[in-house]
Formats: sequence, structure tokens, C-alpha cells
Amino acid sequence: MRLCLSDDHARSLATIGLLGLVLVVTAYGQPTAVGSFSVDTVVLGVPLAILLCLPYVRRRGLGSVPTYLMGPAALLFLTWGLLSVVATGGQFASLLTIVRYASYFLLAIVVSVVMQDAAIRRVLLWTIGVTAAATALLAFAQYMDPQLTPGMNGISPEISTRVVGTFYNSNFYAEYLLLATGVTGALFFTEKGFARVLSAVLGLLVVVAMLLTYTRGSWVGLAIGVLIFVTVVDVRYLVAVAAIGMAGVLLVPGVAARLSQSTANSGSAEFRLGIWKIAGQAIRTRPLFGYGAGDFLGAYRSVVIAHPELFQGYLGFGAHNAYFELAAEIGVLGGVLFFIVTAVYAARGLFVATRKGVDTTVKYTALALSSVLIGFIANTFTSNTFQHPQSGLFFWILAGTVAALGVGLWGNEVRPRECESRSDEGLAGGSLANRLVSSVRRLFSDMWRTSACFSWTGTGVASESASQWFTSSVVLRWVFGPNSGGSSKKD
Repeated sequence: MRLCLSDDHARSLATIGLLGLVLVVTAYGQPTAVGSFSVDTVVLGVPLAILLCLPYVRRRGLGSVPTYLMGPAALLFLTWGLLSVVATGGQFASLLTIVRYASYFLLAIVVSVVMQDAAIRRVLLWTIGVTAAATALLAFAQYMDPQLTPGMNGISPEISTRVVGTFYNSNFYAEYLLLATGVTGALFFTEKGFARVLSAVLGLLVVVAMLLTYTRGSWVGLAIGVLIFVTVVDVRYLVAVAAIGMAGVLLVPGVAARLSQSTANSGSAEFRLGIWKIAGQAIRTRPLFGYGAGDFLGAYRSVVIAHPELFQGYLGFGAHNAYFELAAEIGVLGGVLFFIVTAVYAARGLFVATRKGVDTTVKYTALALSSVLIGFIANTFTSNTFQHPQSGLFFWILAGTVAALGVGLWGNEVRPRECESRSDEGLAGGSLANRLVSSVRRLFSDMWRTSACFSWTGTGVASESASQWFTSSVVLRWVFGPNSGGSSKKD
């Protein structure tokens, strides 16, 4: 018997699916061993959220989903991952790792459809902002009583503890808070009255909690995200932003001391360099298909046994670089492809934010989210961000949200709608930096339009054909329904 749902019921199910995923994963993300496998709320929650969203997605169709969410780089990454599974012995755990990445791509597609509904989008962003601030309150309690954060205490005389919130590691928590700052920033620039004041309070709580994690990589990611945001809005605000950042460094205990350790020749900085050397040796040893998806620990052990001079005091450790880790697991090509996928996912909000005729609310939301997504990518070079499911999940949710914000624009990517003049590029007025960005973009656009590749693709016809192929593929039509290729409703 087929279950028939009304449009309202399907919409409610999709909302419950995404909100439930955000709340459950934020509250608890520590993995639990089930036999020889590790299970967590992300592994269980993502498929359930996708299933709850399916009825709504089937009604709206995939006609508005940008092809880049499952473009050539993503498909090649998954294909190469599967080849790596076969080449390294066909371990079931490795296959599940590739399936996990595929579920993230699918989640981003689902989110890009559901979040086109402005009401659902607003509720989800507020939910992320409020829950992040709630974890910050817990983090403040942990800071006052270091016994609440066992294992993260006393890293230096100036730092009594590193808060973890509802996460089980301060690095993971900082990565999550980095993305949450973009959400609260988007709310601040798009809400009015009391809601704007509330979003500012939430943002302040999130930023202070992030400082108390004492995670330098995420601090750098936040700085990069803020720099991007301010440059696009108006570079003249940089002085004020720099002053606020300096105040935070001086006022929050231990921040200045932690930053001074970044250039030290000993301690965590030297340890991380040693880990990168181990990852690099693993990549050089098996550059084609790696040691097996999800088995960096095996690669690590093999390297330190074969090269005792690289031993860092542990027989198992992460690479502290998500792309290095993937390259060691499934080969160099797999790591490069994943970087392309995630970089494209992260940067697309900048395209939306600089289009003519786009609603200002959409522009600010896309810019704020894309800025922190790029900052998250920057942090990835010092941490296993995408191998941390609890925090990494929010990258895919926000990336799907950015894709939803660009509905109506993605079909014009080859010939983007420029702003009327270079001086109008900024959201809050022109600036030298914005004119420079505009000039560089025009240069690359002209190079692309005069290239042989562009001529071969038929000046935009290929883009439309690719979209038709994408939305009419057998697998996606089976999952999302026969109307997947049709046009979707827009709010």
C-alpha cells in the first residue's frame, strides 16, 4: 500500500528531518563501537534525514539543483574511491567509508531543494544559531570548572582548560563553532529589530566559546572568513574588524600565549609537522590507490614501522590534514578530487553574493555562509575536519543551503550577470578591493570565453545538456521520482 502525503505533510517531514539531524548531532556525536564498526549519530542520522526529506524533494523536483553538487569531480571521486576499495582488498569498512562520503553529497542535494523554502531555511539557520549558543553556555561552565572537560586540562600555565561544549574534542568543537559564526552572521545581517539583537548575542557567545577552545587552526579559518566577508561588503571596515579581533586576543586569557606557540620549534607545531611527514611518506609509498579508504591508521603504522626516524611517540594518529589523509587512503587523485569538490562547494556563495538583481537578504546569507565554508577549508589543512563527522556534517548542510540560495543563477554561470559598474560590486558600497576582485573575475571570464574548451562546449549549450543529463539520470529519477527533471517551485 502506497503512503500518500499532502504537500504540507511532506514539507513538515522534511523540516523535522533536517531539524532533528541538527539537534541530535549537536547534542551527541561520540562514536560507539558496534562489533568491528563505529556508529554515531551522523551515520544513523543522515540516511534518516534524507528519507524524511524525500517526499518533499520528489514533489519539488531536481530541476533547480546545480550540477556541481554531483558534478564530474564528485562522481570521479566516488568512482576512484570504489576502485581504491577493490585495489586494496575490498574491505567492507572501506566500502562503508565511500558510502559515507556519497551520503554527504546526497544530503547536500536534498538540502539544496528543501532550503529553497525561505521559511524552512530561516527556521534551520535559527536552530543552528541557538543550539550553538547553548553549547557555548555549557563551554563557559567547563571553563569555570576544568573538571568538566577531562583530558583537555592544563596545556600551559595560561590555559587551564580547552572547552569542548557538547563535543568530545576541542578541535572538533572549534570547527563546528567556526561554521556557526557564519550562521549567526547571516542572521544578523538579514534580521531586524529584536531578532537582530538576539543574533548578535548568539554570535558573541559563539565567538567567545571558540576562543576558549584554544584551537589556532579554527581561529585562522575564522580570520580568513571575516576577511573575505568584509572585502566583499566594503574593505573600509577592515580597520574596525581588526580592532575587535585585537581586543579579543587581549581580553580572553591565554589567547595571546596560544598564538605565540604557533611559531615555536617545539610542542604541537613540531608534532604536527612530524605527522605531515608521515602522511607524505604514506602518499609516496602508495600514490595510486593508497592504503584503503578510512584506514589512515594502518597507513600510519606501516610508515612508522618502516621509517622509525619518523616516529612521533604514537602508533596511531590522524594526519591533521583531511586532504593528506584522504590521499594516503585512496591515492593522490582521490585527495585532489575531494579538494576540488569541497572548494567548489565552499566558494559558490561568492558567486551568489556578487550577482545583479539578487535580493540583499539572499546575498548576505550566501556571503556569510560561503565565507566560513572557505575558512573551514583553510582549517582543513591543519586538521582532519572532514573526518570529524559531528562537526563536518554542518559543512554539507551549509553548502547545500548556499546551493539553494543560488536558484535561478546556476544556469547562467558561463555568462554571469555582472553588476552595472565596478564601483557597485560591494554590498555596502564600492572599494578598491572590490574593483580588484571585479577586474580579476572579468579577466578569467574573458579567458574562458575565448578558450578552445569553451568553444567546444557550445557556449553554454553543454551546461544545459549537463543539467538535463543530471536531473534525468536513472539513479536520481528512481530515488527522487519521475518529476525530478521538471522545474521546481520557488518561494
